[in-house]
Amino acid sequence: MESKQTQLDPQPAGLTTATGTIKAQLDLLLLGLESLSGESSEAVLAAAKALDLEDQIGDRVALWRLRNANPLRRSSGGRKRVDIEEARALVMVIAHLAAQQQARIRSTLEQLEAAVEQELSPFRQPLVGDYLDEFLSHYRSRMVDGDVRDENSLAELALRILIELMFYSSPRGAQRLWKALLSRPAMELPAGSDLEEGEVAHSSGSDALPSS
Repeated sequence: MESKQTQLDPQPAGLTTATGTIKAQLDLLLLGLESLSGESSEAVLAAAKALDLEDQIGDRVALWRLRNANPLRRSSGGRKRVDIEEARALVMVIAHLAAQQQARIRSTLEQLEAAVEQELSPFRQPLVGDYLDEFLSHYRSRMVDGDVRDENSLAELALRILIELMFYSSPRGAQRLWKALLSRPAMELPAGSDLEEGEVAHSSGSDALPSS
């Protein structure tokens, strides 16, 4: 069977590991999916198995290490290189899970649109409010700067992630996500995270397990 990673365009020449920006964005999209459904590692591992991606995402430990490579994460012990094939695997999994949750994503966005039209707080809409509460709670507990960003800033981030997930839930969602990642401007990362960006060409970090 032909590898499903071949559905994605090749990476740019010389890019062998994911940048800090790519790692952060992949983890945030997974956080958005988790906040929508309440499902976490088991859903990701099931998707990886269905897509024949177990070489890249074979078990819970491998997934924890990949997600904790996000330089926005509070834990500093588990950051590591994420090679391009691992990043491509996460792209396929995210698109797969987004497609599975497309109906819920759409319903949540419809409630958001209604809230905007009625000039109501999105937190007052059941689906949107539940999603925002979950996203903000997870973000504040896991990310380096989660305790200094205000609620409006985090809510804007959560809603942007939700809109992106709708975009990536389409039949060509994986291809769209892959292209977006490769063209995305570098994010502003926390102080001390230069190593993660520098991993593109050189070094690797610790493989210690994250605490969450």
